[in-house]
Amino acid sequence: MKSISIIITLVGIAVLIYCLTYFSPALNVVDSDPLTVNPKGHMTAEWPLFVGILTTFVGITFFFVSLNDKTAKK
Repeated sequence: MKSISIIITLVGIAVLIYCLTYFSPALNVVDSDPLTVNPKGHMTAEWPLFVGILTTFVGITFFFVSLNDKTAKK
């Protein structure tokens, strides 16, 4: 479980880096929706960034659970 949690964490960090470099925030004061603009100029939702944050958090949580799992078995 420890190696899988490290892989999940690295995937989450990769998604975060990709989303932070590929998407830029929309500077439209009229819209109150959390939208971003991709390099082609199309408006897209910010959900990939939240998926990256969530994946990183789940990977870190699994990692700490796997560390505590060995001490609970003693």
